[in-house]
Amino acid sequence: MKTRALFLAAASALMLFLPASLPCSAQTTRADAEKDPVLSAMLQELGRSRDHLQLPGFQKPFFIQYRLDDVVDYTATANYGSLTGEQESHRRVVRVTVRVGDYKTDSSTERGDGSLQFAAIEDDPIALRYALWSATDLAYKNALREYTQKQAELKTVQTPPQADDFSSEKPVISIDPEAKLVLDREAWKQRIVDASALYRTDPQAKAFSDDTQYSSGSVRARALNRYLVNTEGTIVRQGSSEYLATVSLGTQASDGMRIDRSYGTTSAAADGLDSAQKFHDGVVKVLLSLHDLKNAPVISDEYHGPVLFSADASSDIFAELFAPAVAAQRPEMGTTQRTRGPYASSFQARVLPDFLKVTDNPGLTSFDNKPLLGAYQVDDEGVAAQPVTLVESGRLTNYLIGREPVKDFPASNGHARAGIAQPARPITGVLHVETASPATSDELMKKLLALGKDDGLQYVYRVETFGPQLTPRLLWRIQVADGKKELVRGAALDDLDQRTLRADIRAAGSDTWVDNIFGDVPQTVLAPSILIEDVTVKRADDRNDKLPYYSPPADK
Repeated sequence: MKTRALFLAAASALMLFLPASLPCSAQTTRADAEKDPVLSAMLQELGRSRDHLQLPGFQKPFFIQYRLDDVVDYTATANYGSLTGEQESHRRVVRVTVRVGDYKTDSSTERGDGSLQFAAIEDDPIALRYALWSATDLAYKNALREYTQKQAELKTVQTPPQADDFSSEKPVISIDPEAKLVLDREAWKQRIVDASALYRTDPQAKAFSDDTQYSSGSVRARALNRYLVNTEGTIVRQGSSEYLATVSLGTQASDGMRIDRSYGTTSAAADGLDSAQKFHDGVVKVLLSLHDLKNAPVISDEYHGPVLFSADASSDIFAELFAPAVAAQRPEMGTTQRTRGPYASSFQARVLPDFLKVTDNPGLTSFDNKPLLGAYQVDDEGVAAQPVTLVESGRLTNYLIGREPVKDFPASNGHARAGIAQPARPITGVLHVETASPATSDELMKKLLALGKDDGLQYVYRVETFGPQLTPRLLWRIQVADGKKELVRGAALDDLDQRTLRADIRAAGSDTWVDNIFGDVPQTVLAPSILIEDVTVKRADDRNDKLPYYSPPADK
């Protein structure tokens, strides 16, 4: 499961972009916002804080922001064909950010600014304002202390900051419809109950049901309504939802090696999840693969050579290795770095082969008729989301930027995103990897075998899917001589990093995998299959546990 401009796009270009993707709220006014009881309370308290917040003898804040996260979560779980839990929660939490100083040098720190307070889940204006007032008081006192400390630290370094602390942005007023959980709970509870029992009820799987050591299913749903106002005039209400249904299965091979597989379906809308039949078929397929893995040979010799990654596996690679590296993070005080991380000094340098292009387009709401979790209209600092080209012809042309500028990038491109109650950080929305030279699956296989032959190898590898931390779950060993393939287990990959992406990708497929990533900050990765010329495949250094001493309970 799982075209950006260099600086801020002109408003006219943004208007051209938005109708094709997310709706534009350009005509919305403050009067419209005040009809919402939550926004009305936030605006009233913000005005009071703007006018009155100042301790005698200390600076008045130049910027105040209120963010309220209204979250409804639903979860149901099942094990071995029985419902084991069901829970729904509703909470509201406010995060108040107060900045002292000015846009050039303010009180912000690496840790993230602001203070938190739980808020009433009812639309009581006094209760809501009380939570905001309490958090504002604490945030202001913290900001004064941090500003004083930063002024002292600046006097200890020779190199001045390479960018302002905070960017001034055009106010946005955007009022989206409120998100609600829309899920057939009874149907999905039954679906995960049935799916968690398939190891002993499906005709194909029950022949080896004793091999299954655990079988669990779950369905999760979240509706988030995020309210944001600030003293620059930005007013935002943005609603989003995400849905996830999974089944996880595990067994042990005869040598004690633990083998885990899972099947899942993720969507931004409940009707985008798998149908009952598709979900059933997906779980059965995973069950059968679990049995095949249990009886598969373990890799022994360390391998150095070409590996073909399916589009599914490729999306995980770009999510793990590429996406975090293009998020601009303020460098340490006193340094001349542009940002931090693997691509800190890679601006305009080659980071991928010249036939690859990468964009992050938060306005892309669907692909191949599938809703995309990572889509959004306004980021979590109140800046309109923009499509940005990150890599063009293999060269890094941009970073994901929030309102904390970095060298050569003085303004936000609308990519500051926040988890529930967390500070906003640059994070991908809809990351799209494209190739100028797409190859069919047959062409990729021919190239894989040809590379193996040129290297004098007896066999090559293809990764079909990953588990956590880029650990191969389905790995195929393919004979160079005749193309015969066999499933193997117990493998780990080494030397798979940003250098590999830059130097060793030889081809990319014509397919595209839609990887919707459920979480506090929903994201989407769209990626094709890729062929990497030099990857190390070695035996995983995992402990093999003792097998159970007797068989599990059997159906009567």
